Amino acid sequence: MCGIFGVWNFKEVRGSELHQASALLRHRGPDDEGFLVVNSGEVSSFSGKDTVTQGLSMLPNELSCANALVHRRLSILDLSEKGHQPMQARGRNIHIVFNGEVYNFKELIEQHQLEVLTGTDTEVILLMYAKFGPSCFQEFRGMWALAILDVEKGELLLCRDRFGIKPLYFAEAGGGLAFSSEIKPLLTLKGIEPTLERKKLFQFLTFGATDDPHETFFDAIQAVPPGSHRVWKLDSMESAETKWYDLRKQNKSQSASGQNFEKLFGESIREHLIADVEIGSCLSGGLDSSAIVAYAASTSKAFKTFTCAFPGEAIDESDFARKLLDIHPDLDQHFTTPTSDSFFQHFDELVLSQERPIGSASVFAQYAVMKLAADNNMKVLLDGQGADEVLGGYYPFAGAYLLGLLRQGKFLNFRRELALLKSNFNPGMGKAMLRAAFYHLPQSLQIAARKKGRLGASLIAEKYGKEASTVQSPQRGSSDFRELTLRSVQFGLYELLHYEDRNAMHFSIESRVPFLDHRLVEWALHQSPDALIKEGWTKHPVRKLLENAGIPVLAWRKDKLGFVAPQNRWRTELIGKITEKLEAKTISEVFDQKALSQIFTTDIRSNEHLSEFWRVYALLRWLDLFKVKLV
Repeated sequence: MCGIFGVWNFKEVRGSELHQASALLRHRGPDDEGFLVVNSGEVSSFSGKDTVTQGLSMLPNELSCANALVHRRLSILDLSEKGHQPMQARGRNIHIVFNGEVYNFKELIEQHQLEVLTGTDTEVILLMYAKFGPSCFQEFRGMWALAILDVEKGELLLCRDRFGIKPLYFAEAGGGLAFSSEIKPLLTLKGIEPTLERKKLFQFLTFGATDDPHETFFDAIQAVPPGSHRVWKLDSMESAETKWYDLRKQNKSQSASGQNFEKLFGESIREHLIADVEIGSCLSGGLDSSAIVAYAASTSKAFKTFTCAFPGEAIDESDFARKLLDIHPDLDQHFTTPTSDSFFQHFDELVLSQERPIGSASVFAQYAVMKLAADNNMKVLLDGQGADEVLGGYYPFAGAYLLGLLRQGKFLNFRRELALLKSNFNPGMGKAMLRAAFYHLPQSLQIAARKKGRLGASLIAEKYGKEASTVQSPQRGSSDFRELTLRSVQFGLYELLHYEDRNAMHFSIESRVPFLDHRLVEWALHQSPDALIKEGWTKHPVRKLLENAGIPVLAWRKDKLGFVAPQNRWRTELIGKITEKLEAKTISEVFDQKALSQIFTTDIRSNEHLSEFWRVYALLRWLDLFKVKLV
């Protein structure tokens, strides 16, 4: 896991700016630092303050370099100097900067008889690319964001993993290209300004989301879409994007045919435990992280877990986390209890790290868990992201499942499953069905319904009312179970992976997500809904796995929380400090100042508009911290 940055044909970039970009990414890779500069066809490598490789000259601050690659390394595989990047293919003028893990790299070495000199997956990627070109990405299992400078072909390629687990951004300005693992380094370059279209802001305010899940909140900066690679010609800077993986187009996975969930999950866990450093796990106490720990802990006698606890709160799951001790008594469990004061103290740091307005205070619970892990010298953590999206774990899936039974005329099954879901999952199944049926309404009625009762639209100043009224509601849900799975992966999961990456890497931790092994995802996508929701139990395959592991008390628990925070109590405790902070800042004219003031001064004891409260506060802080100009 690392941080990458680069420029090509980007005029007036100096060595000092490359050093600055590297420093801004240091948290993503504090173990090593590397620079590669191409001037007049000459390729030169340089060191920085954190470089461990011997024999390289320090990159001069005054050096003019329109073409360069920068790498920050978090050493996970082959901890020696051999893993230094940028890395060059032996005997070839091909160079790479890479962030992520390709878990099947040893298998690829054997399968393709690759001659390797290091124990890194980075070298394997280079060898595979040199041999097969971009088609090699199809063979990788893992998560990645990478840049390959192929001087022989006269191309620069950016590529991202299937589901966008690892981030990769780029910007084009003045005929040049810049790319980065994060946005802040790009904003330091000339010609890249922190601007945002008002319509995007109005859409986010009104609906809490924008149309394109892959767009950033900065107009000048784009994200490479998941499962895509983009190639620039080095001479003309013309580019073309190729979507090399599309979950919608996957037939029943050949690699998963004839396999069951438990076998696929076990294989994924084994691969995600490949490392030359210690690996632990986040543990919320819910089904997904408990399943991960139940399998992974058998590899280490003192396997470490990290949990967010709120003693005395209804949201506290720490007792469930402790149930894992029944089957793994040697677990080394660690707990943290974030406070409202620590949340307020670190809020701006959190927004700067996320580089976008956060959706709720619960993002800080995960932040606190990552800090706890870093305090215990962890470099790699497993986490349960993806299970709810691909295995039908969320509330809307139950509604779509029930509607599907009605559409198929399975009325007896419908009555039975409705009663069981009310008992085992959530009594509000009627609302779940209405929520699913909502997506049959015309778009205009959906927009009107979404706006009704929401605060966001009322916060926009009257002079911008007409402009704001034209924004469309993002289409993120569906009444069809399979389509809902696809959209959940595309939208909601993508946002959660963003939070996950930034929270983990802020503390120099690599976060791995075993539920997003693409073979497991494809297997789940091709199961019938009644294989995932059975006898009134959601995520039935995970529950059976936990039961087989000897933890029925976790397998058949009915509530679902995850890493959440006491948002309402924190709002009550912090309202004075929040109001004071906002009053001390200039707020954009696009907001109705009176309406904005009301949400921070009116009755705040109920949960009504709670998510909007935190979203608006985060938006205001983001606008201020990044000095965003609305256009």
